[in-house]
Amino acid sequence: MSVLINIENRMNGKSLELEGLSYTLPSGEEFTPKKFKYFITNIQLSNSVSGEIFSEENSYHLISEGGNKTIDLGMIPSSSYDKIKFSFGVDEVSNAKIDQTGDLDPNSDMAWSWKTGYKFVVLQGEYLNSVTSERAGLVMHIGTNENYRVVNQNLTDVAAGKATTITLMTNVDELFVNPNALNISELPSATIMFGPLAAEVADNYAEGFVTVK
Repeated sequence: MSVLINIENRMNGKSLELEGLSYTLPSGEEFTPKKFKYFITNIQLSNSVSGEIFSEENSYHLISEGGNKTIDLGMIPSSSYDKIKFSFGVDEVSNAKIDQTGDLDPNSDMAWSWKTGYKFVVLQGEYLNSVTSERAGLVMHIGTNENYRVVNQNLTDVAAGKATTITLMTNVDELFVNPNALNISELPSATIMFGPLAAEVADNYAEGFVTVK
């Protein structure tokens, strides 16, 4: 059976558009996204009754709004699968290498330029500061092994012998809320890369950020 994963990025309940449409962050701040990219890796399908598991080999996929939003798992063992497991980020072993190709090519714009490793989730744009009423840049580059997160979701209609398309829907709003509410205008910096704030964003993308449509 063949399995294809399509990804839809959304914000404010609408399809995400870059370099134009303005959205409202959960804090009420106006936000215009300009770049949105992330790694989905180590994809695994499983049957919770039989215990059968399919794990994709070399499972590293760079997803970007305005670029690739499809993952073709190809032909996999015919079975009914009711769970999907994957990660946001690059696992510790591959995150320590710089001689990789494909979606892990260091020239992909997702590798740190000054240290070994990858950015796991990148969101950039402009927001309207609710304190100063001025437009300013938001740079969210989340990486490092500490911010690698595993996600589990239930599946339906993935039946043995049936070509299947799984749709994963991301909600950019969730990067700023649940479990950690972020008001960008009140933060010491609108550049979020490391430390406790980056960990809060990682916890947010581990929770309600992605669902199976």
